[in-house]
This record gives sequence, C-alpha cells and structure tokens, in this order.
Amino acid sequence: MRVELDGRKMDTRQDAHRYLKERLQLPEHYGNNLDALHDCLTEMGEKTRVTLVRKQAMLNALGAYGQSVLAVFRDAAAENPSFIFVEK
Repeated sequence: MRVELDGRKMDTRQDAHRYLKERLQLPEHYGNNLDALHDCLTEMGEKTRVTLVRKQAMLNALGAYGQSVLAVFRDAAAENPSFIFVEK
C-alpha cells in the first residue's frame, strides 16, 4: 500500500488523527493519540509506504505536537520493516 499524507490537512490534533485514521485505514478502535498511532504503525503487516508532503504546514499548525507525530512515524519505520516513511 502507498499513502500520501498532506501536512495541510493536519492543522489541529483532532483533525490530524481523523485524517490519519482515514488515510492509513486504521482500525475503528484507533485511540486518536500518539501511542495508538505508534501501535498501529508498528503492527502493520502489509508493506506500506507513507509519504508526507507539505510537512512544514503540519509543523506550523501543530508545533511540538507535529514534531511528536514525525517522531512516531520515524520510530515506527525503524521498528517495522514493512513500514516505510518518507518526508518531503
């Protein structure tokens, strides 16, 4: 699976988690927080490549929380060989 995420769509924490749930096809029970995101990404068994475009827009809107989102994606990519994360 290949997914492109647009940083402009993540301008609040709530919007970010709603968008990630939709685009990454996360389970219904997804907890809408960074721990739940990490769990879902590291448990992905299907080869998945996620590309984040317009990263700066997300960082401008979310500040430190945006940096934490990036850290979760980077950590998950380091832990799960089926998950690839690309930043643009």
